[in-house]
Amino acid sequence: MKRTCPTIQELLAFDAVARYESLTLAAQALCVTVSAVSKQVAGLEAFIGRPLLQKSGRGVQLTPQGHVYWQKVAGGLRAIEAATFEARAGDAGAGLLTLASVPTFLTKWLIPRLPAFRQQSRQVTLSFSRHLEPTDGMPPGVDAAIRYGPDGWPGVVSEYIAGREFVLVAARTLVDAHHRIARPEDLLGHTLLHHENAPTAWRQWAAQHGVAAAHTAAGPRFAQYAPLIQAALAGFGIGLVPRVLVQEELAEGALVSPCGEPVAIDQGHYLCYHPGRLKLPAFAAFREWLLAEGQRSRGPVG
Repeated sequence: MKRTCPTIQELLAFDAVARYESLTLAAQALCVTVSAVSKQVAGLEAFIGRPLLQKSGRGVQLTPQGHVYWQKVAGGLRAIEAATFEARAGDAGAGLLTLASVPTFLTKWLIPRLPAFRQQSRQVTLSFSRHLEPTDGMPPGVDAAIRYGPDGWPGVVSEYIAGREFVLVAARTLVDAHHRIARPEDLLGHTLLHHENAPTAWRQWAAQHGVAAAHTAAGPRFAQYAPLIQAALAGFGIGLVPRVLVQEELAEGALVSPCGEPVAIDQGHYLCYHPGRLKLPAFAAFREWLLAEGQRSRGPVG
């Protein structure tokens, strides 16, 4: 009988190359040789009758046809992986969840709390994908994404976790130096650190504390909070950051909040997912736990 579908080996090889954009990395992920991956992808292209990959510098990338095809088959492959995991676990509540998350929230807030989730949901395994850029849609194979920004991502449910309460942070050595900070106006002699995706944060802080917004507009920009927080720790300047990302540094005294009240910014960290994911017991358990943790970690403003 003439087959109408590619083999699973061909699809897995194609999927791995599409994700890593490298035959070598795909081979390492699948624990096979580069030659084997290349042969499987070539077989898939011959079966479909169209090129799916093309060379790009030292790596490879999807052709337009390959990208459309991958978008359609990748979700099915993840579903097969999850169903197989659940079947082997023998537990209806078991599951493999693939999540994407903004990096700083993942490392500083979520990962330290995951042991508690594992204690109550040992049958759920979490896998973390690359984080999504602000303009990215939900990629195939990702069950949910933790995204940062204002609410309102199209095509998905978005539920607030934490991060609307912003606080000033500075190294104690900077605050204790000759240019002390006792009033909001004292910030004007310091370098102010900005996050690219929170363009109105300093402006809102200035309005709340009676400082001219023009005086807070200048300063270095950062694409992520981790390097911004590190810059504050190094005494490079004063940051305005979500409180939930610096709780440990503030508690230890590595950072201090020199003056002024926290300010509520209309953006934060959100759990984004397609409604159908709620039918998965593993995702439902993770969502319930995550939102409860977010509520516990929020301050009075958030």
